[in-house]
Amino acid sequence: MSIRITTGLAEDWQFQTDPAGIGMEEKWFACGLPDARSVKIPHTWNVERGFEEYRGLAWYSYELQIAKEWQGQTIRLQFDAVYRDAIIWVNGKQAGAHHHSGYTAFIIDISAFVSFGQSNRLVVSVNNENSELALPIRNSFDWADDGGIIRGVSMIVTGAVAIDYAMVDAIPIFSGADHSVQEGIIKGGIKLWNAAIAETEKQPITVMLSVWRKEKLIVSDRYDTYAQDGLLLLKDLLIERPELWHFDHPNLYNIHITLMADGVETDQLCIHAGFREIKAAGHQLLLNREPVRLMGVEWMPGSHPDKGMAESEADLIKVLEQIKNANCVITRFHWQQDSRLLDWCDRNGLLVQEEIPHWQQPGEPDESLLPIAKQHAEEMILRHYNHPSIYAWGMGNEVNGQDERTISYMKQLKQYMVTLDGNRFINYVSNSVHFKPESDATGAGDLLMWNDYIGTWHGDLDMKEVIHSIDAAYKDKPLVVAEYGLCEPAFPGGDERRIGILLEKTGEYRKHEGIAALIFFSLNDYRTQMGEEGEGRLRQRVHGTTDVYGEPKPSYQTLRAISAPIAVKHVSLDKDQALKVVLSVSDDIPRHAVSGYVFTLVHPDGSCSVHEIPSLDAGEDWCLIIPAGRISAEGGLSFNISRPTGFSVMDGKLHITAVE
Repeated sequence: MSIRITTGLAEDWQFQTDPAGIGMEEKWFACGLPDARSVKIPHTWNVERGFEEYRGLAWYSYELQIAKEWQGQTIRLQFDAVYRDAIIWVNGKQAGAHHHSGYTAFIIDISAFVSFGQSNRLVVSVNNENSELALPIRNSFDWADDGGIIRGVSMIVTGAVAIDYAMVDAIPIFSGADHSVQEGIIKGGIKLWNAAIAETEKQPITVMLSVWRKEKLIVSDRYDTYAQDGLLLLKDLLIERPELWHFDHPNLYNIHITLMADGVETDQLCIHAGFREIKAAGHQLLLNREPVRLMGVEWMPGSHPDKGMAESEADLIKVLEQIKNANCVITRFHWQQDSRLLDWCDRNGLLVQEEIPHWQQPGEPDESLLPIAKQHAEEMILRHYNHPSIYAWGMGNEVNGQDERTISYMKQLKQYMVTLDGNRFINYVSNSVHFKPESDATGAGDLLMWNDYIGTWHGDLDMKEVIHSIDAAYKDKPLVVAEYGLCEPAFPGGDERRIGILLEKTGEYRKHEGIAALIFFSLNDYRTQMGEEGEGRLRQRVHGTTDVYGEPKPSYQTLRAISAPIAVKHVSLDKDQALKVVLSVSDDIPRHAVSGYVFTLVHPDGSCSVHEIPSLDAGEDWCLIIPAGRISAEGGLSFNISRPTGFSVMDGKLHITAVE
């Protein structure tokens, strides 16, 4: 058999709600669901007719086939997310449970509960009622509280000594004044499942480790080692001239890990990693040692009325492509996301801050909630550690950042999160730093994160003075505007006003060098149980540049235009009818070098001429001259500028502005 067998469990689940709460008394977990219907996982009942407002208990059942030849193996179930409190039974016996967190993955070992060579009844109870213990707390959070098995489920079969997760760093080593990278190091460790077997017997475990790039073996090693406290440390591997990960060049390396115990291969895992460094220096944000200023947008997942939080991978990718085609390279999420989403960000180049879902409540968090926050931090960081797209972890959003209790809480939480990951930024997002910048909880983070709603929620303040006061209070930290935009229907004006805010505020932010990134709120109108517009599965807030179905509004094109890192500056014809096109690289926000970009000229007959744009620094121009005889302006010329990842930067008609 294969060393590791992973089987997705999507089809043929049975589902039944339990509004009277009789399932436990009638032992549905052992006897089965009496009046079930078939559903496909992922699934949520809150987009189904008649269940839009149902918050309570529901049950899922599945017939799990366990092969006879798997005896002696470790059999686990991985739930990518269940919202929210879940109990899992196998053949009538409780095999595991997961509480207080509805967006993080969890794994349970069912080896001791299954019967081999036959069908096994898997039952999952799910409860999405409001909770005082879970995060997000109660019903005070601004997104949909869809209940169900909202992400994928898979069965993992391995040998007895197995891998729980790996935490691997790909570290580029910079040298010289030009910050060249001649080598990098891959290092890290493996957390074992059933580590007690190896540790009790003091048996060595053989690790076979190999690193691949585009199906080419780069380096490999094989060695014996011992587990200590459930951890196997990996030997450092030196990689010569590694290709760096960047949002325009998302270079990935595949790392294959195989374990062997007593001469038998027991488990294997393949992960990917990216060599990249992101640091702060004063007010600057440095990506691979280059000072950058980045443009981004926030997306509220789970908003399509037909899918809700039970989105497919295709649903996720469709929206992620919208983000990249809007020229946005940085984003944040109020709650933990699916690994499939982050895999796409790794492959396609999108920087992500993933957050613990503290959202406005409790107003002043205290130490009683800290264990739940630590659970969220562990489940988020340990499962998502290897994603190069994640540049930061978020501790929470808008939880009364001027209160001493909040400041103390966030400092304690950050201190703990650093023990899980000391290489990424850890931040708190504030909507209050503009009041007293020097005494706000966002100062506990590595970056300043400010939700700016001057002119709406925050009243009529002088934005320029506010930004200067934040800069003066924190001379050693970059400022990220983590939200700005128009929140309808609380504030009227429609998409025309949204465009005005986007243009006016972005224009002001660009003047302040201490601002390293902008994240517009939001990409989409979004489903939320707090929504003032619509009912049931259509309850929403109208904050986006697209509607809940993903259809763009005019503001989407405005976002795409102002976020472009390179633009057409000048187009002219000379007396000999040669075409001259001058391109200019943005030098405010966004600000970063461009390389590998392509300019495509589309002729009236549909034929194209493709021109590689040389590597350019921020603020540089480049002139493309296309000789006479190859150009016919009759009928109009079109163009497209694309990134090395293939996403379009801008396109349209090429307007000749001068004849020289």
